[in-house]
Amino acid sequence: MHPNFIVAGPPKCSSSSLHYYLGQHPDIYTSKIKETRFFSLYYEKGMAFYETFFQEAKNEIAIGETTPSYSFLPFVADRIKEHYPGMRLIFCFRNPVDRAFSSWRMQYGRGTETKTFREAILINKNQLANDNVSLEGSEGADRWIKSHEDHADDATRLRTYIQGGLYTEMLEFYGQRFEDDQIKITFAEDLIHKFDETMSGLFRFLKVDENFIVPNKEIVNFNFSRSANKLANKIFGVKGTQRIAEKMPDFIKNKMKAAMREKEPEKLSMEDRLFVWDIFKDDVEKLEKLLHTDLSHWRPKEQPGV
Repeated sequence: MHPNFIVAGPPKCSSSSLHYYLGQHPDIYTSKIKETRFFSLYYEKGMAFYETFFQEAKNEIAIGETTPSYSFLPFVADRIKEHYPGMRLIFCFRNPVDRAFSSWRMQYGRGTETKTFREAILINKNQLANDNVSLEGSEGADRWIKSHEDHADDATRLRTYIQGGLYTEMLEFYGQRFEDDQIKITFAEDLIHKFDETMSGLFRFLKVDENFIVPNKEIVNFNFSRSANKLANKIFGVKGTQRIAEKMPDFIKNKMKAAMREKEPEKLSMEDRLFVWDIFKDDVEKLEKLLHTDLSHWRPKEQPGV
């Protein structure tokens, strides 16, 4: 069996929830391991290895996986195009400032990020301005693999808080490789405010029964909390923790998350929100024009609560 759709991300834009929601449809098979990361990290293992993720699929019409980082990796788009030119791709976007902050919180919670949010964004911004951080072609693939080595304290390692929120750029390089009808765009807020309608559109895109109502609408996040991650990473290492988490039954994951959940998560200050919005605002304006969509609700107010 081989896949015919991928939820390509970006990270921290409800991809875990989408994977779970889509998998409830009787005509959709989603990989047991949500993030195969095949086209980004394990490509050298070959296509036979990749298709083992879908070997349990039976007569489902749509077969797919979810790897959020695919969204901002042009070399991944090339690889998907080469092997599956008919692949259907799903992108789910959210406010890019909130997305970047959520990504930072996850990395900081895991212990793979040691800088404050502002510091991490500035490093990322400087890398984009001064360094050769292109993720195109074979050099980009090598750079991405190298960036995933264990070097959490290395302030110069590749950060992608900004790249993960440049949605117009993503659509441009995927759009150069795939037809418009192979790409489906949705928004994270629509999964909250227009859930059934949004899922119906996704089902229609995947050519399955669009009238199916998802029975379990629970918001899903497969990442452990900060406390759990830091402890596990100290014992098993970052990669070891990820491998253990992937194999762990859901009921154990849920109990660990409940036991380790932080009472007061970090808050994004208005000062930082405005600072980061200034990085994304031009791309958001381009996205509005590209999609003919009003995204004014993403724009921050000058004062909190206004």
